[in-house]
Amino acid sequence: MARKGIPKVMIRRAVLMAALVVPAFAVTAHDAQAQTQQVAVAVSYVPSLRLDVLGGKPTALQAGAGIAFPFSNYFSIGAAVGAGISSTGFSGRADGFGQFSLDPYHQSEWEPYVGGGVTVRGDGGGPGTRTYLLAFIGANGPSTGTIAPGVELGFGGGVRLGVTMRFTGSPKHR
Repeated sequence: MARKGIPKVMIRRAVLMAALVVPAFAVTAHDAQAQTQQVAVAVSYVPSLRLDVLGGKPTALQAGAGIAFPFSNYFSIGAAVGAGISSTGFSGRADGFGQFSLDPYHQSEWEPYVGGGVTVRGDGGGPGTRTYLLAFIGANGPSTGTIAPGVELGFGGGVRLGVTMRFTGSPKHR
């Protein structure tokens, strides 16, 4: 004999399942929202000073200044200029670059990054003005007050090794 409608046992089971499952989804959604890191880019630009040794022909020592504009916690674009002496006389350069942070939330004491761009270098008495592709890796260190030190290794017309000082504008980099 066939019954019409849904049996009471089936309705009780559905109500019991809903009573158990719906609160579980609500708790999971609340936990996920609580765990989400929402860190906004707090500065519109980051100035820096740097000292670089440039290998290649000719070898040079340059002091420079730069500025970076963060587009997100992960990516910024920037430019730097440097001037100094080379084995052939005066040396200067201008860099345009993009930089990608590998630790944007500063979970480590040192924040590693990679980047690339274009560099234009000129040396007096040397081969003149040249344009090269630029690639680099580096790490920004913990801040001391509003200054964060850093180191960088790059390639662009030769090997370059640099030390940097970023002016973070906030008392703590981390």
